Amino acid sequence: MKYVLLIVVVTFAVVLLAPNSQGLGYYDTGAGLLYRLDVVKDVSLERSTTNFNYLQWLIVAKHHGYPNKRSLIQFENLPRRCSAAQIRSAKMYLYYVYSHKASWHSIKTTPFIPRYLEVRLVKKYWREAQATSLYRYRGSRWSSQWLSLDGRDAEASPQRGMVTIFPARPRGFVEFDITDAVKSWRSGTPNYGLLIRATNELASGRDIRFASNRYSDKSKHAFVKVLCA
Repeated sequence: MKYVLLIVVVTFAVVLLAPNSQGLGYYDTGAGLLYRLDVVKDVSLERSTTNFNYLQWLIVAKHHGYPNKRSLIQFENLPRRCSAAQIRSAKMYLYYVYSHKASWHSIKTTPFIPRYLEVRLVKKYWREAQATSLYRYRGSRWSSQWLSLDGRDAEASPQRGMVTIFPARPRGFVEFDITDAVKSWRSGTPNYGLLIRATNELASGRDIRFASNRYSDKSKHAFVKVLCA
């Protein structure tokens, strides 16, 4: 009898923790289902002919003496059971690791300045292992280097709000509002991911580094939480 009860309890626990039919985990808040979307692919864009998919970081902004940097990231699709009209909010979480300064630079040469980050919906397909600042994939270019921001490569308008990385900010997850992007994808717009950039990316200062999908600690990988009610 004890063995029978144990089997029933274990089976019930597995049902409670099981992901939905599309493999995505969700949590019932009592006021709607909260879905978690994990990273499908990501990459930093810096040089025109070099792919940096192997880096542990997603890098944003110009570091003194080096080219500008922007990053691309794409997440899983939301299940069909959650329509665009049901989406209440969608938040992207990136783990801030640190702001980089070359060891031989003085703090005057490469100061720690605030970086103002925005996110834009990407309009064209790209390959993680081939994307560079100039190419979406081998043989196919972006409209302009680091993606044009006029609606050709990335949407002309950024997602809601702006995230500021202040000097000496502690490590941890940073929240970005991508509600409009997720609603757009759920309404039929192709999900080609998001572009992350700093509005003051060319100002002399340290670059910003988030944990990429190559980061050794998987608990620091990016994810999205979508509330569907």
